[in-house]
Amino acid sequence: MKKYKLNVKKRDGIGRGPARRLRAAGAIPGVIYGKSGSKPVAIDAVEFRMMMRAKGESAALVEIAVDGAETLLSLIKDFQRDAVSQKVVHVDILEVDPNVQMTATIPVHIKGEAIGVLQENATLEAVHEIIVRCLPKDLPEFIEVDVSGLHAGHTIHIDALPPIPGVTFPANQNTVVASCTVEKQEEEPAPAAEGEAAPADAAAPAPEKK
Repeated sequence: MKKYKLNVKKRDGIGRGPARRLRAAGAIPGVIYGKSGSKPVAIDAVEFRMMMRAKGESAALVEIAVDGAETLLSLIKDFQRDAVSQKVVHVDILEVDPNVQMTATIPVHIKGEAIGVLQENATLEAVHEIIVRCLPKDLPEFIEVDVSGLHAGHTIHIDALPPIPGVTFPANQNTVVASCTVEKQEEEPAPAAEGEAAPADAAAPAPEKK
């Protein structure tokens, strides 16, 4: 499990005005919440962007240094973007205890190409994330799902995933992770045999006008 570092500063002002001034100064307002309570913080926008670029889509722990002193083990729980500029405007940070199991959402990586897609005219459908429970040290960066042996009409459930040491899946074990589906095609009605009456709903020719 990779760890990343992020420096933050405590902030006193809360609300739209102080948050707007922070963003104008190149910082992002955020909140750290967890066992030690809630802490409003300011995060350097450039540093946050570089860390998120290095982390990518993988799940990862982040060591938060508050004012260069106090260090907290955490997860970037969520962040919001401006609808127009797409700049990050707020960050939610979850403090975690290294000795207590945590619940986290982990991205799914699909491995291989399903037989059903390659040879049986099926479409692959798969979840993008799976919830796991584990100690922070056991947090996987992603969950790999091998679909190469998946035929049309077949599915992979959570209970079929390879075990990961220290990791459990809180969801129902019958939850579908990936499936190969084939769309049913409507059959065209067979043409009427010679001498048979046309179907009742067939359009009758319009009468000739005299």
